[in-house]
Amino acid sequence: MTLDIHFELIADPNDDLCEAVNFQLRTHNQTSSPVHWKKRELDENQPQPLNIFAFDADKNVVGGLFATTQFSWLKIEIMATALELRGQGVGLSLLTKAEEAGRERGCKYAFTDTMEYQAPEFYKKAGYRVNGEFEDWDSHGHKKFFFVKDLVDK
Repeated sequence: MTLDIHFELIADPNDDLCEAVNFQLRTHNQTSSPVHWKKRELDENQPQPLNIFAFDADKNVVGGLFATTQFSWLKIEIMATALELRGQGVGLSLLTKAEEAGRERGCKYAFTDTMEYQAPEFYKKAGYRVNGEFEDWDSHGHKKFFFVKDLVDK
């Protein structure tokens, strides 16, 4: 049997085309893991933002962390501190506060990623372990590291 299928590269697909593909994946996932998907649709299981800001004495932002929590996971998406304050505990305080909030929300694990020139040693010192890495992630020779941490004792 020969399939009559053609392929097109579409730079700016419309919403209907995107939804047709998303529908295929969603249907497969819902069939493969129906309990998870049923729970995932409940309001209380939607990703919850967790954003923390650090301010200096003059109320200027000197750091921040943007994350989400969902089910057992804290996902740290962005964390940054002012260059002049690096190494002074601001980042560790942000991370610690996020982990505490994640635990309060029922998270058992945390994950994040960072480039080799950003903060891999910081995360290692904070108890995170490398769970994967990509070589040449930025096409300029730099690795990207993926980190995880257990937030509760096993």
